[in-house]
Amino acid sequence: MNEQDLYSVHNFDFLARSFARMSSEGRQIDIRKVTGNMDEEHRSWFCQRYEFYQHQAVSE
Repeated sequence: MNEQDLYSVHNFDFLARSFARMSSEGRQIDIRKVTGNMDEEHRSWFCQRYEFYQHQAVSE
């Protein structure tokens, strides 16, 4: 994986965590709109990370 890919993964993970936190605070998040311009590979990965952080926020 090149440096640019690692940077993108880090940014996507940060965004997934941020949206999950906003959702846990009661904000309405339309994940389809958030991921609307992503290709299928990135959308799938992002949604998995988003769900992971959502479950993590609920268990805290």
